[in-house]
Amino acid sequence: MKQIRTGFIAFALVALLATPLLAAQTNFDIGKIGGPELKIGLGPRPVAMGEAFVAKADDWNASAWNSAGLAQIEGLEAGFMHNIYLEDTSLEYLGFATNLFEGAGIGANIMILNFGKMDKVEVDSAGLPLVTGDFTPLVFKVQAGYGQFVMPALAVGGAVTFISQNIDTETYSAVAVDVGGLFKLAEGFSAGLAIQNLGSTLGDASLPMNAKAGVAYTPPVKIADNDVWNILLDVNLPFGDVNYTSANIGTEYWYDNLIAARVGYKIKDTGDLGGVTGLTAGLGAKLPLGDTTALAIDYALLSYGDLGMTHQVSLAVALK
Repeated sequence: MKQIRTGFIAFALVALLATPLLAAQTNFDIGKIGGPELKIGLGPRPVAMGEAFVAKADDWNASAWNSAGLAQIEGLEAGFMHNIYLEDTSLEYLGFATNLFEGAGIGANIMILNFGKMDKVEVDSAGLPLVTGDFTPLVFKVQAGYGQFVMPALAVGGAVTFISQNIDTETYSAVAVDVGGLFKLAEGFSAGLAIQNLGSTLGDASLPMNAKAGVAYTPPVKIADNDVWNILLDVNLPFGDVNYTSANIGTEYWYDNLIAARVGYKIKDTGDLGGVTGLTAGLGAKLPLGDTTALAIDYALLSYGDLGMTHQVSLAVALK
């Protein structure tokens, strides 16, 4: 009972912190923020849980969410994801995480975002639009990170990101740094903090800097002996971004460590966007291949209201 009480008290404190932040609007520097692709959630498991993952970050997606989480990786995990994104856009994502020695790990991820073919339009002598061909905008991102426990309950980490945008004949690139921390407050309870996208400009635009704080709690409630239930809450505070402060909540339940159900919600102002926005859900399954190897399949959907839904599917392998 003491563990459950500690967890709910911590969640209440973070929720109280989130309330005034959600009421505050950040600066609207329209046209001055570059690299919005850096805000796309990567990995079906984190996305299905409302993109609340900064205090968990315990799998092959860790480098994309909180590099400090790499310190808790055991063995090797690697995965590939395909994202059926909005309109004709698709996203491919490859990541891995592995331990270097006890209490320290490294990870990396690669993202390729394809916007599909677009018409190249010029104005003719009569002032009318003229289609002269087509082009395919692409965004490429690569990130590498390191995390290590510096105290028995405290891990810190950092990651370096390179992003490149190719739009017809123009190419823009930038380098950014993430820093993070993960604190094991009590058995089954952790807190995380990540400062993301600190770096150079992309063309003449600043990168979408963001501070993310969150808590994760694993209640001692089980149906079967190997069950795991995770509850997560994140608060995001963008700096000078074309966005509002948001809160993300999510949960997952693993039955016998074989099948998982996940659901979450992203609480933020979406302006005039109609329909159900911010709702996330997903499923996961593990297939053991012996005592030290397992395959994992994960699926997530995320609702963007009138814009439609995105779907993420990944296949991962874990070697212990």
